[in-house]
Amino acid sequence: MQSRLRRLALAMTPILTLLAGGDARSDENLFGYSYGSETLPKGSWELYNWMTWRTSKGKGDYDAIDLSQEVEYGITDRLQASFYLNERYHSIRDAAPIEDGEPEYRNRDQFAFQGVQTSVKYNFLSPYDAPLGFSLYFEPGYSRIDKISGEHGTEWEFEAKALFQKNFLDDQLIAVLNITPEVELEKMHGDDEFEKEFLLEFTGGLTYRIAPKWYLGVESRYHSEYPEFDKEWTREHWAVFVGPALHYGTEKWWFTLTVLPQVYGKPQDGGRSHTLHLDEHERVEVRLKTGLNF
Repeated sequence: MQSRLRRLALAMTPILTLLAGGDARSDENLFGYSYGSETLPKGSWELYNWMTWRTSKGKGDYDAIDLSQEVEYGITDRLQASFYLNERYHSIRDAAPIEDGEPEYRNRDQFAFQGVQTSVKYNFLSPYDAPLGFSLYFEPGYSRIDKISGEHGTEWEFEAKALFQKNFLDDQLIAVLNITPEVELEKMHGDDEFEKEFLLEFTGGLTYRIAPKWYLGVESRYHSEYPEFDKEWTREHWAVFVGPALHYGTEKWWFTLTVLPQVYGKPQDGGRSHTLHLDEHERVEVRLKTGLNF
């Protein structure tokens, strides 16, 4: 697994080294998981590359890498649209999730095409013109690889976001908050019916411009899930992540690195952790995003 991660890191290097500098842009992603309220200017394009590494279930060896390539276009100064291609890699050795002791859940070494997503984002208030920036975001998606186990199946996702952004100190200090409800319809290979699930997530961050082109801050994420929500609203599990976020941006390109360790979750597995939820989440997530502006 370590050799694969080294090769993946080397593959990312040209993205960071072949690009040129300039002044920062307001539509950059200052955080790895949280979105700002700004949109691309009309007629502008942006290419993104996402890499998220999720590691450690507290038992055995567990590593997963989520990859995304995104193209984003400004339809108007307030409306933008995006399209994603996604891939997913799993390396699992005697680690959770282990369902009914089935061997195919114990061990997996697989890289596969995951699915596609599309999104639209509309800005109602700009944080540079109003006391509080506000946008709405909608993203439907299709996935064929389960995020945790790597099992093949069919999943339809319908996600919405309310995006808030507040700028302080002449835009040197920036705070964001995202509220994200999501509905998932999932059917694994061999199942007859789709399972319904409601997810509720809050992400947010605070970042400060420590030098020209550089921002350093903190980001947090709360994630919870409600299975079969059409029958009863029972929260199955939840987890909280908090960690640092580093951003560097120029006129032509930018990158953002966020490291999010899980700090608390429920239900907890006393054999693996007395404070964390490790069945549906990992101990640590690391996300690197790079963007190229046109």
